[in-house]
Amino acid sequence: METTEIVWILAPSIVIAAFTLILVRWFLNQESRRRKQEFLMRSGETILKQKLQAFERFALFLQRISPESLVLREQRKEMNAFQLQNHLLKSIRNEFNHNMAMQIYIPSDTWELIRQAREEVARLINTTATQVPPGVPSFELGRRIIEDAGESANHAVRKALNSLHKNIEEIGLR
Repeated sequence: METTEIVWILAPSIVIAAFTLILVRWFLNQESRRRKQEFLMRSGETILKQKLQAFERFALFLQRISPESLVLREQRKEMNAFQLQNHLLKSIRNEFNHNMAMQIYIPSDTWELIRQAREEVARLINTTATQVPPGVPSFELGRRIIEDAGESANHAVRKALNSLHKNIEEIGLR
């Protein structure tokens, strides 16, 4: 056999092999892109669920630490003012620490407002507790906290809640 005959015999095979190789490579690249896109979509859904859960948990936290809600939920007849003060502060601290890990899903400016609200409510409790004798019934301290809550603590809680609502609107879910 001559070289030209061999070339005429092998050329179609080489062209078909090259075409098949290009086609298989294109298919594998497309499949890889599709799988990557599916993975990103699933990851995005998971992150969105986590963000929403974080927003829900901190909205609940803020509602639970609002002075009226906190006092009405945590006050006990058998406590005195000093015990109620400690119990309220412990309740705020425990609830905050319980939700701490979720902060990674909260924008930093909103997180700062949540921290400020927590600190403002704790400050209100401590300041009001200095105005009543430690041994008086808890009812007296509770009443004073609710009366003194006014603008400072309630405003800080509302401001943080509004920021959470704004974050949810930015995601497009409200």
